[in-house]
Amino acid sequence: MRSLTIALLLAIIAFAGFMSLKSLTPDFAPVPTISIAMLTTPTTVVVSGPVILDAVHSQARLETVSMTFALDQDLKKTWGLEGVCQESITYLAYFNVTAGVDLQQIGAGDLVVESGATLAQTAITIKLPPAAITHMELDTQRSRVVHNQVSIISQFCGTHLPDMVLEAQTNLQKQAQAAALDKNIVTMAQERAGFALQKLLLSLGFTQVTVQPR
Repeated sequence: MRSLTIALLLAIIAFAGFMSLKSLTPDFAPVPTISIAMLTTPTTVVVSGPVILDAVHSQARLETVSMTFALDQDLKKTWGLEGVCQESITYLAYFNVTAGVDLQQIGAGDLVVESGATLAQTAITIKLPPAAITHMELDTQRSRVVHNQVSIISQFCGTHLPDMVLEAQTNLQKQAQAAALDKNIVTMAQERAGFALQKLLLSLGFTQVTVQPR
C-alpha cells in the first residue's frame, strides 16, 4: 500500500513538471513574408534625326493651299495692207494655283531632337523651309474663247486665233499668280504645312512638336 502511494505521488509530480515545462515554451508566431518591390531604371528612347527626316521626306511635298481664279482678256490683232485684216477675241481662263512646302529641303540642321523616356516625351523642333507656289494649272475643260470677231474678208486674211489664245493664256497665268499672292496664298501654305507636319509626327507618337519658319 505504501509503495502504491509513492508511485502515485511520483506520477503526479512528473505530470506537474511536464505541464510547467509546456507553459514555459514560447508560442512562436509565423515569420511574416516580406515583399520587396524591384525598382527599374527608366529607359530613354533614343530617336535619331535621320529616322524622323526619312518620315518627313516620305511626304515629298506638302501642297496645302489651292485657289481657283476665273480671268478674261480681250485681244485684237491687225495685219495686212493698211490693216485690212483684223481679228479680236475675248478669252476666259480658269487657273488653279497651288502653294506648299518642299519637305525635301529640310536638312539635318533644321531638326533638333531631345530624346525622352518615351516618344511622347521626346521634344522635336523643325525649321520649315519657306512656302512657294508649286504649280499653276489651266482648266482646259472650262477655259474657252467666249467671243471671236474677224474681218469681213477673213477668207483672204486667214486667222491668228491659235496665237491669240496662247498669248491670252500666258497673260492670264501671270495675272492668276499675282492674284494668288495678293490673297496671301504663300503665307497660308506655310501655316498649314506646319500643322500638317505636326499631325504627321503626332501619328508617329510624338506629341511635343514645334514647327518654326526657317
